[in-house]
Amino acid sequence: MAIAGPWTTLGSTFCPKGTPVAGDLSKHPAEEDQPKVASMKRLVTFVGKFADWKRLDAVLYAAKEYEAKFPDVGTAIVGTGPPDAVEKYHTMAKTLGLERTVFLGPKGQDVLAELFSMSEVGMFPSYKEPFGMVFIECMACGCPTIGANSGGPTEFVKPEQGVLIEEEPEWHSDEGMQRLGGKVAAQVIKALEEDWKKTKGAGCVDFVTKNFSTVAQVEGMLANMKEWSGA
Repeated sequence: MAIAGPWTTLGSTFCPKGTPVAGDLSKHPAEEDQPKVASMKRLVTFVGKFADWKRLDAVLYAAKEYEAKFPDVGTAIVGTGPPDAVEKYHTMAKTLGLERTVFLGPKGQDVLAELFSMSEVGMFPSYKEPFGMVFIECMACGCPTIGANSGGPTEFVKPEQGVLIEEEPEWHSDEGMQRLGGKVAAQVIKALEEDWKKTKGAGCVDFVTKNFSTVAQVEGMLANMKEWSGA
């Protein structure tokens, strides 16, 4: 008997799909963004609501740095928010001159799994993320993660699966957000240069399977019940 909830989709939906950037990514962006996709060979992905604590600003500042260094790397932004937030981030991307950053809007789990599978790394620099299910989903697809050293991800994101950058105390200011973006960019660049997808990807899948799959959750519950019963 499977337990209903987010864990049930990890094995069936969130798993390596073998989807390449070339061809598959072009299914998702708006028509006006198709020319951007043509030059992308590698992908970095952000998924989250357009809320200040998700710190998409830092992601866009980071993209300016690593896209300039790697002409074959693009950025996928998945999510949405209030109209003013959507306008803010689209305008920001244009102001920064991001030539290979595409906004894909909200996407279902099947598409997220495809995007994570084709990505070199997922970046989710939220401030005090309550848990961080998106990290688990990303890792389940064989994609290492970059987050912030606060909140739920501190409990499970280890060097074998990615990295947590040090917090930026003044992230509410534009200067602080730029510094945070610089920290994110440095880790993305490291992930690309060291090929984390190849060196950490399989370990990410194993980690999720052992700790967050339905089987792992059931086994954990049974062990707890046995302990509580004194058996």
